[in-house]
Amino acid sequence: MRERFAGGRWNEVAEILERLETCGDLYFDSVSQIRMPAWSKGRIVLVGDAAYCPSLLSGEGAGFALAGAYVLAGELQRASGDHVIAYRGYEGRFRDFIERKQQSAVQFATSYTPKTRLGLFVRDLVLRTTAVSPISDWLMRRFVTDQFELPDYPG
Repeated sequence: MRERFAGGRWNEVAEILERLETCGDLYFDSVSQIRMPAWSKGRIVLVGDAAYCPSLLSGEGAGFALAGAYVLAGELQRASGDHVIAYRGYEGRFRDFIERKQQSAVQFATSYTPKTRLGLFVRDLVLRTTAVSPISDWLMRRFVTDQFELPDYPG
């Protein structure tokens, strides 16, 4: 690791490499995305990251969990507590949106972790450019704003 990251441009790289000599253990893991074929089975239903975590990079987990819980509660009310109908409605209303977000996260992850020097250069340039407020605002409106309309449940 010392050889691979020596001379890194991030200020903390040298200190991190130095501390590698004194740390007890290193932990590595892969970043993965699990896609559930169904969000419910019997009377059990999954909400939030347990059902549809888009990405650890997205920062959208809590928002999706709240939206999912809202839709689930609304569908339970609409179905008068019949969990089979409610779970089907919850997944029917929310799954397409979540699957698009998960696919978008996969595409974003490959740009976030480029494998070539040119890719690193482009990524760093984009990150620096997005620090400029008007550009950042436009990008947020264009690519990050969610297109899911919360249903209006009575009561």
